[in-house]
Amino acid sequence: MQGFIVNDNSPTNIVGYDLAKKVLLHEDSAQDVYSRALPNSCYLSHLDLQLIQTAGTLHEHVSCFLTWDEDGNDPITSESVGNPVVTGLTTSTSTFALAAIALDVWITRPEGQTTAGKVYLHVRGDKAAGRYTVAKARLHWATRETV
Repeated sequence: MQGFIVNDNSPTNIVGYDLAKKVLLHEDSAQDVYSRALPNSCYLSHLDLQLIQTAGTLHEHVSCFLTWDEDGNDPITSESVGNPVVTGLTTSTSTFALAAIALDVWITRPEGQTTAGKVYLHVRGDKAAGRYTVAKARLHWATRETV
């Protein structure tokens, strides 16, 4: 089986290197009808992001990591640094999208997970003066098929 979890809100005013803002990822069919709940154990394939520039300098790269807890102290992945940001083909230069960040990791949820079935994305840009919102974040997962 495979699926993805998504964000249900767009944090505002994420400033440059700021990791204080976090994005909750979970099953949310109101945000995307194909969203499916994160299993207790699965393979994380990749993360795709759509970011909207709101002020300041345009970011050229984005860094992020995933955690089990909202404080960012119980890691799922290490920080993925320097992922190039690509401007969308049909949008203005003030909107940009990053197609995907490969994760390639098998996970099993720990007992101490803050909220079952939900994980937290911590994201930052590479320009101290740049401000943006996370319009959409999708974390893609898969499980082993049994025959």
